[in-house]
Amino acid sequence: MMTSTIEIVNDTPKREGGTENVDLFSQQIWCWGRDILREEGNWLIQQGFDGINAPAEKAGCKNIYTLSLSKSQSVILRGFGVLFTDHNYGTIFLPRYDFRPKYNRNTELEILPWEFGDLSEFKFPADLEIDYCSSMLIQLIDWIIEYEKELQDKLGTGYRASTLREWDNGERVVIAAKDIIGEWLRIRDELKKSSVQLSIDFI
Repeated sequence: MMTSTIEIVNDTPKREGGTENVDLFSQQIWCWGRDILREEGNWLIQQGFDGINAPAEKAGCKNIYTLSLSKSQSVILRGFGVLFTDHNYGTIFLPRYDFRPKYNRNTELEILPWEFGDLSEFKFPADLEIDYCSSMLIQLIDWIIEYEKELQDKLGTGYRASTLREWDNGERVVIAAKDIIGEWLRIRDELKKSSVQLSIDFI
């Protein structure tokens, strides 16, 4: 059932090599990377993120950025995906080039996700885990929407457009800065519709 839920969102390939949702998510991760390198200062740190430096044995890895959203929720940003934790449900990992959340019932990671292989305990959900994943994915997207709204309100759409100049290499799909929030809203709304059907199926 999780497959059908996600396929409802991903059923319209935009171009060869990816779907609309994968394209948008991959671009969003690029944008976070540019926000870290912003000339006027690291925007993630300014927004309350904690940056964790890689230990000596992971010297080639980028910093981990983690943010506590509330007493029960947190998010971790990585170049290869995003983790979202809700202490009521567990943790999801959304891979950069897949957009199908993997699930772990634990809310504390055994090891920090320095590399993709550090998340081998995450699996595709089954039974009621599917409902948990759907709920957390919607909440994650809600947070992304609010992040982009605040960034564009404070720094301007022009700033976000500037972060996409290097991204536009003639091969990647580019979602214009002015359309980013609207595209996330579309995905969120489609997921909500599929979650309603999911709830009916479990009755």
